[in-house]
Amino acid sequence: MIYILVGEDLKNKSLYTKELTKNCESFLVKEQVLDRDLIMSYCYNVNLFNKSPSIIIENVLNDEEVQFKKEDLNTLKNSGTIFIFNEDKLLKVNQDKYKKYGEIKLFKNKKVSSKNVFNVFSITDAFSNKNKIEAWTLFNEALKQGVEPENIAGILFWKIKTMILNSTNTKIKNDLKRQSSTLISLYHKSHKGEIDLSIGLEVFILDSLSSKKIAV
Repeated sequence: MIYILVGEDLKNKSLYTKELTKNCESFLVKEQVLDRDLIMSYCYNVNLFNKSPSIIIENVLNDEEVQFKKEDLNTLKNSGTIFIFNEDKLLKVNQDKYKKYGEIKLFKNKKVSSKNVFNVFSITDAFSNKNKIEAWTLFNEALKQGVEPENIAGILFWKIKTMILNSTNTKIKNDLKRQSSTLISLYHKSHKGEIDLSIGLEVFILDSLSSKKIAV
């Protein structure tokens, strides 16, 4: 099955994606590893319970290096796997091409005052609610709007400390303390030039909100 979500209304995109993936395991495929063969390989993925996952792919349909043939699109369409193509923009000619094979849903940009700034606390809200997709989406949007990774790390650290204080579950507290230690380590490593903090935070968010590590 193919779903194509076009536009930059990230909040409603995230809500719609959550609805599409609520009954199956979902995976975010990183741009660095994208190619046609990898995408097609997911058509045949099933888990131990013989259930297909949902695959979320960012901005690939305009990529000249990933050209789907008609038979590819038919295979994706008829696969038990749910393919969610999340596109910032998609030319009308490509919309006409792909609408034969899947659902295209437009998420039009909302007019935002230039005085408005990104609400970093929206990331912590999604994080505390264990909404992996929304937290990851908002994190990337924050970076696009120029929010410094150090600011995001600081707000996440504050939120985790608050969650530790409010939790009465020993296991949850221990998990949160490990997350807090990881954030501190990421911060110090980035200042030593050992890692890129934005990349470290992205992995931290995805791993912290996953039942298991992302295998893509």
